[in-house]
Amino acid sequence: MGKRKANARLRHACNTLLMGILVCIVGVFGARMLGSGAPAAEGPGAEAAGAETPAHAYTVVVDAGHGGVDGGAVGSKTGVVEAGLNLTVAFAVRDALEAEGINVLMTRTDEDALADTKQGDMQARRKLMNTEGVDLVVSVHMNRFTDPSISGPMAFYMKGSAEGQRLAERVIASVCEAVGRPVRSANPGDYFVIRESPAPSVLVECGFLSNAEDEALLQTEAHQQKLARGIVEGILAYLAEGSGASASPGTALSESGER
Repeated sequence: MGKRKANARLRHACNTLLMGILVCIVGVFGARMLGSGAPAAEGPGAEAAGAETPAHAYTVVVDAGHGGVDGGAVGSKTGVVEAGLNLTVAFAVRDALEAEGINVLMTRTDEDALADTKQGDMQARRKLMNTEGVDLVVSVHMNRFTDPSISGPMAFYMKGSAEGQRLAERVIASVCEAVGRPVRSANPGDYFVIRESPAPSVLVECGFLSNAEDEALLQTEAHQQKLARGIVEGILAYLAEGSGASASPGTALSESGER
């Protein structure tokens, strides 16, 4: 009798041990089967690692004209120098473009030129504009003219460039709307910064420092922000359209020198 009880207890213990082993095997096998899909991300930035990357991110060169000893145009009333205004508006353009998810390359980020000589400065800008992957170039300037009654923004494209013309048309239309001015036609030109850019390019003259009203407005943050937003809206309109047709050129009014 005692022997039978001992055998029963032994069988029960063996059965219990066997069931435990089977449960462990099933658990491990099931976990492996469930994990055979996409592995779980771990650690910092795990959610970002699973985020989708845009198929294409645009890159725009923003050129703040002049700099260093080459200050550009000078205000007829206040003596304000063009180079500083160009940089301020260029920064605002950069910030607005980056807010739209566009990559920005700045030709200059301080009051200095890019080289000790004008020729060296222009060649440094050319090198940046020729960077691989650049989709378009916008150069920011202030204007001047012998007739102080002439005012308002203008835009230039490289003559003969259909894409440059289309870009300039979109930009000048948006800028004029942003600052509440009648829309001017885009103008053909042969300035360095639009001639030496392989990507579609536009040179924006934000206003005339030879005109007292423009000179005052161009020094206000509110007007500078309107100009920047107009430039960016024009760029976005151009990028959204893809290839397209262009319209007829306008009339150039500029005496601001080499660009």
